[in-house]
Amino acid sequence: MADIPTELQERTAPTLEAVAKRAGVSPITVSRVVRQPGIVSDDTRLRVEAAMRELGYVPNMVAGSLASARTRLVGVLVPTIANSIFADTVQGLSEVLEPLGFTVILAQSGYDDAREEKMLAALLSRRPEAIIMVGAPATPAGAEMLRRARIAVVETWELPAAPIDAAAGFDNHAAGVEVARYFAKAGRRRLAFVGGDDRRAEQRWLGFLEAARAAGLDDPQRVSVTRGAGAGAATVVLTEAPDADAVFAANDAYAIALLSAMRRADLLGPLGSPQPVAVVGLGDLEMGRLFAPALSTIRVHGVAIGRTAAELALDPTRPRRVDLGFELVLRESG
Repeated sequence: MADIPTELQERTAPTLEAVAKRAGVSPITVSRVVRQPGIVSDDTRLRVEAAMRELGYVPNMVAGSLASARTRLVGVLVPTIANSIFADTVQGLSEVLEPLGFTVILAQSGYDDAREEKMLAALLSRRPEAIIMVGAPATPAGAEMLRRARIAVVETWELPAAPIDAAAGFDNHAAGVEVARYFAKAGRRRLAFVGGDDRRAEQRWLGFLEAARAAGLDDPQRVSVTRGAGAGAATVVLTEAPDADAVFAANDAYAIALLSAMRRADLLGPLGSPQPVAVVGLGDLEMGRLFAPALSTIRVHGVAIGRTAAELALDPTRPRRVDLGFELVLRESG
């Protein structure tokens, strides 16, 4: 940002003319790069694209509409639609927005920072009236795009201390603390944590680690898995933490995969009796409730998060940071 003129660092959306000036081309050339890149030379296209990135410029793809026209669109960005962990949140916000005439546009980042930036740019190019996303932006560039858009932005599933606009979620660090304290109280001594490297998983891990230390336990073993991993996470846990007597999985998908692998390896105890390895997930997926042994989990109020996020997007006078809490639900697995 240091080489950007002062007037362009203000929280205003950069213009096509500003991109043209930065790239040393005409505004019509910038327009061609946006809409017909194949007719522009590679050198010019790359220069224009670099200027767009530097300025945080997002093309307006709502062709022919007045600048003041309302699009009645709300962009929603989630990490994945491969499992249902975020489905309740999308349902909740849709229940509020759609009866009011808003259309929800859904995109997924795939737990990939670069893809998240691209999806944010794609959503913003449709000139939505609000963006609702799971978590805070993963990159400074993504955050800057959202600030410059000057629209309602609601971050969900976590509670950043200083959200771009608003946040509706729960304390991920406190969730980790809750699970570790439960394991310690239950007499478990060799703890492990399995999860990815996204910020929400990191917060859960830190809370889990701190509470285990406070309880006088050895540091839990952290088993890192590739973002979005499913069944592969179970194999990693069994290989890297074979002596663990309690595992906190950063989400229910990992926990269910682990229980399935333990069943195949004949590591589960009889139903109705304490399990040799306690397993607790997060998300309270229906599949976890139906599994045998039924999965203990951190229940997150997904529908309430979605409804609250929609209300925050619609009403700037509401409190901008809403903690909807969580519950530790104990079942047969732990």
